Amino acid sequence: MADNLREHIRKDCLVPVRYTYEGQNKTQYARLINYSDGGLCLKTRTPIEQGAQLELSLEGYSPKESSMGEFDRYPVAVCWSKQIPEHGLPVYETGLKYRG
Repeated sequence: MADNLREHIRKDCLVPVRYTYEGQNKTQYARLINYSDGGLCLKTRTPIEQGAQLELSLEGYSPKESSMGEFDRYPVAVCWSKQIPEHGLPVYETGLKYRG
């Protein structure tokens, strides 16, 4: 088995998220499937273009509050997107990195 050369440890999860393309108002839906200190990975039904700038929202999560709150938006950039084998409709995994 190949060594894991990732800079950050990934943590698996399955969290519903919303995202919009920067400058647009149309909300898209996805599942957050893992995250790390360097970025995160989404599972979507549509491909997302590499280099796209997105605003990601995690429902009810705010790092500044301990209770459930409004949608907080996090700026991210798409590093890669690939179709993965799955039964039924096409499914894509998309790697994102945090933007400042």
